[in-house]
This record gives sequence, C-alpha cells and structure tokens, in this order.
Amino acid sequence: MGKDKKQKPESDIVDLAGRIGARGATPPEPDLATEKPSREPPKDRHDAPIALPPKPRLVAEKPDRDQGALIRKALAEENEKVEPAIPSPRSAPGPGEVDLVATPLPTPDDWHRFELALRKVSGVGQLRTEYYRHGVLKVRVSYQGQDRLASVLRAGVPGYRVRVIGEDRATLQILVSAEAEERRPS
Repeated sequence: MGKDKKQKPESDIVDLAGRIGARGATPPEPDLATEKPSREPPKDRHDAPIALPPKPRLVAEKPDRDQGALIRKALAEENEKVEPAIPSPRSAPGPGEVDLVATPLPTPDDWHRFELALRKVSGVGQLRTEYYRHGVLKVRVSYQGQDRLASVLRAGVPGYRVRVIGEDRATLQILVSAEAEERRPS
C-alpha cells in the first residue's frame, strides 16, 4: 500500500524568510512628538556599585579643642614623671655563662634528652633552663674551657649533630638533630 498524499491548504504556508532574519516589511516608526516619555527609572544594573548608607564615623569631623588641651597636659605630665624600669627575672649572662638557644626540640622528652647530653660535654658546668616554647629551648650554660663553646659543641654532643647558626658574646644559637634521625631513610 502506498502513502496517502495530503495536500496542505495555502493558508497554512509559513513565511520562513521572516523567521530567519530576512528583512520583511518594516514596522512603522513611532512618532516621538505624540508619545509621552516614560518616567520609569531605568532597570537596576548588576554591575553598578551598591548604594549603601554612609558609615558611622568614630572621630568627630572637627576636633574638640578642650580635649586637645587635656591631651597636651597629660603628655606633659607623662614626660615629667620618671618611673623605674620594670624589673625582669632574666638578667644578662654573668662571667663564664652563655645563653644557649637550641631548636628544633619538638617534645619535652627531646628537650630533656638534649639537656642530659649537654651535661656530658667537657667544660660545661651548671645548666639553668630559661624557657622552652614551641620547640625552642633556651638554657643558661656555665662553661669553662680553652676553646669557645661553639667549637666544643660542633665537635660533639653525644647523640646529636649540632650546627651553629648564630653567635655573639653572650648568646649561642644552634640547630640540633639527633644522629638516629639522620640514619633513618627518608
């Protein structure tokens, strides 16, 4: 059997040229003189700055003259008073003493082991811990020996490898690593 051919009436014909953008009949232009201009505000733009109320000010716009006089008076009184310095529990190292700052000693156990190893170094006498914070140990070391403490520590703290990173008359800064850590494969 064959297909039935249906005929479309001419009224169903669609103008495709108008749909795809071809120019057809032009619409009439509006008469601007007879039309009323629209008073509607333009649509809000998404990229426009956001209108915010003004921020409150903490400082007055005009300085207060009375307050300025009070401030000047307080500053003058402050300069006249000489107060003693705040006493500090820490003092500068005495003769034969050096502040030793060692890092990294991540745990208190590492700190304790390092102090025990430091006591075995020849020439090192009394150790007094100043502080231990965040893996940094500061110890006041009394040392009596022919060489500088830095060279003695480089030569050997039992079980540790020591690198001197800073030195002055009263302070010695060192990097510490345990010899057992160096032997571990990375």
